[in-house]
Amino acid sequence: MAKTVTEHVHLTVDAGLAVLELRRPEKRNAVTAEMWEAIVDLLAEAAALQHVRVLAIQGSGGVFCAGADLSAVKTSTGEVSIQYRELAVRALSAIASFPAPSVAVIDGACVGGGCSIALACDLRFATPESFFRVPAVRHGIVYDEASMDRLIQLLGPSRAAHFMCTAATLSGDQAHHAGLVDECTDRLDIPLEQFVAEVAQGDWHTVARTRALLRKLADSPAAVSAY
Repeated sequence: MAKTVTEHVHLTVDAGLAVLELRRPEKRNAVTAEMWEAIVDLLAEAAALQHVRVLAIQGSGGVFCAGADLSAVKTSTGEVSIQYRELAVRALSAIASFPAPSVAVIDGACVGGGCSIALACDLRFATPESFFRVPAVRHGIVYDEASMDRLIQLLGPSRAAHFMCTAATLSGDQAHHAGLVDECTDRLDIPLEQFVAEVAQGDWHTVARTRALLRKLADSPAAVSAY
């Protein structure tokens, strides 16, 4: 199965793996409002397929995602577009609530909204050449709460504060060492194929319920207060 709602977001489903790819390489896969809508629509279709066991999200052209398309984020008055933020939150929620385990497959830039997409996934595999940055404070944008929560869980409050407040850049290796990335390798296909194969060995209903419970507990207030 292959499906495209917009030319910039493409979904392929094969052998239990659903691959959602951002395809706007000329803009380093910066996300427009139309792309957020497409993510919601395509994930709804993939979620309805009984044979999907793993969701992978990746970018094209050697870039994961350079973040939000700033021309769509800011209004003519310089304020953050409420509609754009709402669309982004809906799309991130669709990733986080997807019934199958999810993996962000990251090569190159993973910036701003791209980090939000990666954080909404259960796992993150990245190349040593990838890098992570959230420059929201430099653009007058408050990062979305769900992504901030997940970042704190992965990095801890101190590292998360430094990362966010300074708009620091983490290399793939640094992100791996810090706990933001689960696998750091030049061959992203290898851990992805292994993960898909291992998930397929489990009872699907149990995997789905376990994944839902893991996400529920991770999103609970107790998960944050533990730090």
